[in-house]
Amino acid sequence: MLKRDDIARYLTSEVVFAGERWPGFSDAIEHPDGLVLVDTGMIDSTPELDGEWQPTPHPLPDEVVQRVAHVVITHMHFDHHGGNRLFPGVPIHVQRVELEDARAQDDYTIREWIDFPGANYVEHDGEAEILPGIRIVPAPGETRGHQIVVVETDEGPVVLGGDVGHTFRELGEADTPGKRLVLELSAPTYLAHVSEPHVPHPN
Repeated sequence: MLKRDDIARYLTSEVVFAGERWPGFSDAIEHPDGLVLVDTGMIDSTPELDGEWQPTPHPLPDEVVQRVAHVVITHMHFDHHGGNRLFPGVPIHVQRVELEDARAQDDYTIREWIDFPGANYVEHDGEAEILPGIRIVPAPGETRGHQIVVVETDEGPVVLGGDVGHTFRELGEADTPGKRLVLELSAPTYLAHVSEPHVPHPN
């Protein structure tokens, strides 16, 4: 059984949104079958991103990168998958519809960052247990292919929520299927742009 402290957070990006600097976190789960990384953050930028978002990439420590056995991408916005190419050959779990939209739609992400030598995307159509005690679950809202990760621990389930809500107040609005799902789970939840986890509640 996994423990709560098997989940570690890493600052992997910062962007400026509405005049405020927003941190972006990735989560790593220590599992007996290998380290599972949820979102890869950013390792570089582009002139277009610099002009609009003023991002600061924060690459993961090398010792973390070298141990990753599985990657889960909650959704394919640039600050969540911008480090994928650090993981050639590593299974990268994503919802099939999310990858399709990222590849096809303009202004969705940085398309050049999606496919890279050795890319090993594992495309899912719905919920899946990728390792014992670690489930990916569709949670549409931020994008139609957004997914969360539910980790079964000795203290109960923990949700790694990505951008199911940018803030807990936003999550409490319950105005998307993903938000309603996470509220129903009523479990400690990590959001990508909030440093500390909370059990979310409807507003």
